Amino acid sequence: MNPEVWGMNFALVMFALITVLIAVVVWQGFAIWRARASAREEAYRKLAEQSTAAQRRTAEEQQTISEDLGDLRTQVAAIEKLLRDVG
Repeated sequence: MNPEVWGMNFALVMFALITVLIAVVVWQGFAIWRARASAREEAYRKLAEQSTAAQRRTAEEQQTISEDLGDLRTQVAAIEKLLRDVG
């Protein structure tokens, strides 16, 4: 076989192998990037769920406090009326 042809074939094979290797590395890099993005997305989703639950609890507690405050105002008004009637 002609050494020039052999050298050309060797160069083409090496070029093909390097190209495939680079393609695999890039492909795996994107796969890792997608996995990390997915993990971050899941963390943000959990954080959003926790935040929504905390907001719901806060709203319920505010409603309870509002009701208690209304009851307290009614009781204070009754005491003031009693004190006016007595005094």
